[in-house]
Amino acid sequence: MSFREKFNWIIVAVTALTLAALGYGYLRQTAAGSPAESAVPVIIAYVVWFILMTIGAIVIAARDPEDAEAPSDERDRIVNMKAALPAMHFYGFALTGLILLLFVFDFSKWDALYAIVAIQLAATLLEAGAKIRFYQMAV
Repeated sequence: MSFREKFNWIIVAVTALTLAALGYGYLRQTAAGSPAESAVPVIIAYVVWFILMTIGAIVIAARDPEDAEAPSDERDRIVNMKAALPAMHFYGFALTGLILLLFVFDFSKWDALYAIVAIQLAATLLEAGAKIRFYQMAV
């Protein structure tokens, strides 16, 4: 398994964990009757996400430094292009749907923030999962 495929596994794991934690915190807060009124949990989630991704990249790079330093080849470029397409379609459709829902329903700006972050994390998850699949298919 190449460094890039391993790193995409880290992206999937860390992003899924971050999305689940942020969603759980949001649902717990709104179920208690208090609306989301702060961006602090989102900022904390992004900082933790970045730190965990950095630690994961350092660990897998330390295990195989030659593979980590290998330049991208044509296969990596093709995998990146093929994986970006469904992720960007999802991202665009989900954000368009969110904007339409904002006109229909009375969302607060904090609810919209959490929805945008959830869409971004889900698109990241989709893209990394697609990259893993394309690497396994030997595209």
